[in-house]
Amino acid sequence: MRIVKQSLALAILGSLLVSAGAAAQQGGTDAFKWYVGGHGGVTSFRTVTDGRDLMPVAGAHLLVTAKRTGLLLSVDQGFGSDHSTQTFYQILDSTNTVSSSGTRSWTFSGVRRYSAVLVAYPVRNPNIQPYVGIGGGIMHTTNNSPGPFADGSVESQLSSAGFGTALAGLEFRLGPFSAFGQYQVTTKQGFKRLTTVLQSDATGRTLFSEIDYGEWTQGAFHILTGGLRFSLGSARDGVRSGGY
Repeated sequence: MRIVKQSLALAILGSLLVSAGAAAQQGGTDAFKWYVGGHGGVTSFRTVTDGRDLMPVAGAHLLVTAKRTGLLLSVDQGFGSDHSTQTFYQILDSTNTVSSSGTRSWTFSGVRRYSAVLVAYPVRNPNIQPYVGIGGGIMHTTNNSPGPFADGSVESQLSSAGFGTALAGLEFRLGPFSAFGQYQVTTKQGFKRLTTVLQSDATGRTLFSEIDYGEWTQGAFHILTGGLRFSLGSARDGVRSGGY
């Protein structure tokens, strides 16, 4: 079943990019404009227990362009079936002595990512416009399975972290829209440690606490997306008499 879903996600992404390229007529985004749009594709990542896996993603973005640069703000949500991973835990008593420890397996069915990227347009071409970018953001898992707390809050906090990112893409003019396809890579999530008070006495002194720690993913995230955006108008005021 997983192979079928992965193949379907790649096929959808491929059809988006091929159709956009076939319909390209002239250069992509214009300078000094606001653009909004949507995108979809697939993200590839590796968990501690599942190894390499694929997840469909969809999202929205805002692009503000200057002459040869721009600012790209985006949010996307991964979705699908449960993916499993594993972290470690320790239970400490009031003297900070480890009373129990072990590994905890948990699942998530989505990854939400917020990104801010400064993009550059090194080449202006009448048919195709390449761009590159660098920036950062935050991400976390969604729809986590219940762990030590029923709402999955520990897993959500363990998976929430900042990242650095780089991307490269191609833009095309598609009627009133600007079509694009891009590849994005993020830095690895890294090690994280979280302490939770399990029990305290009447004075507030901690009797038992839990430490959850580990790396829920291994290596970088790789994201392939394609989408459309359209202009909201000029990103700067018009020239007025008496100005510079």
